[in-house]
Amino acid sequence: MFLHSFKYAIITTLRNKTTLIWTLLFPIALATFMYISFGKLFEEGLLKNIEVAVVEQSENQAFMATLESLSEEGEDRLLIMEIMDESSALKDLEDEKVSAVIYVSEDISIKVLENSYEATVLKTIVEEYERSKFIITDIASNKPAIIDKVVENVNANKLFITKSKTSDGNQDVYTNYFYAIFAMSCMFASFISCEKIQKLQANISPLGMRRCLSPNSKMITIMAEFLSMLIFQFLIEIITLVYLIILGVDFGNKYPQIIILLFFGSCIGISIGIITGSISNMSKGLKEGICVGFGLVSSALSDLMAGGIKYSIEQKMPIINRINPSALIV
Repeated sequence: MFLHSFKYAIITTLRNKTTLIWTLLFPIALATFMYISFGKLFEEGLLKNIEVAVVEQSENQAFMATLESLSEEGEDRLLIMEIMDESSALKDLEDEKVSAVIYVSEDISIKVLENSYEATVLKTIVEEYERSKFIITDIASNKPAIIDKVVENVNANKLFITKSKTSDGNQDVYTNYFYAIFAMSCMFASFISCEKIQKLQANISPLGMRRCLSPNSKMITIMAEFLSMLIFQFLIEIITLVYLIILGVDFGNKYPQIIILLFFGSCIGISIGIITGSISNMSKGLKEGICVGFGLVSSALSDLMAGGIKYSIEQKMPIINRINPSALIV
């Protein structure tokens, strides 16, 4: 009896055109438009060379030597440095020709237009320099006999920031939008499961009345429906993934983990629809509205509409990211 129920559950799932549009065509269309909009904004690496303007307010040979070492041509080059006067440096900063202005004197300071990874990297360089300077000065005052060894050790620990990746794929911030599309697609699986679970209820539809008269146990019927929806939704996620890879979106090299995650994401979306559709004393339209609202809000909080929302939530109220299924998928 299970195979009979499963067979017809598959057939009814495939005939649901509305579900096909929202769970397959809409995510693919959205991903296509995003990819076209972003154009060449994707970056090949984790970090790019940071263009900075340097304003020498007073002599500081040690720090200038540090900046020059970081600006040397080569594979590990981190900075593109240009020494200029303050007015020119500020103008270039306002025109976004440089990422920051570094004021060099006895005390080092940095001026940026906004918080960014460039600002974080430069702040790290200055902090590391100040730390090394403090160590050398302190030891020179207290134990001058070992100062040469200390300087040698400090120089061995150069102020380079190594470019590294957790995988071989694109780690540009824009890729996060495509992760959020998968999260949204998984949440949209609630549409079909909400609709199908309502068709099993005798007090909601004539079809539900007939199915309740079936000799099948309710558990077999629900499991057949769940399995058919899961297979259907999982195949949709795989199709979307393959399409985006062909389109040119780089998801790295951890595809087995991605596929497993999409499987469980599909389970979550379907389960949300089943729970919502099973609520009694609630109209069909309201149940569908809850599924749509939950899917869109949870996806928005996981960076689908604007980047940085998930990070802001993580800083101020991380519990939301722990219970938001879309954020967990992303």
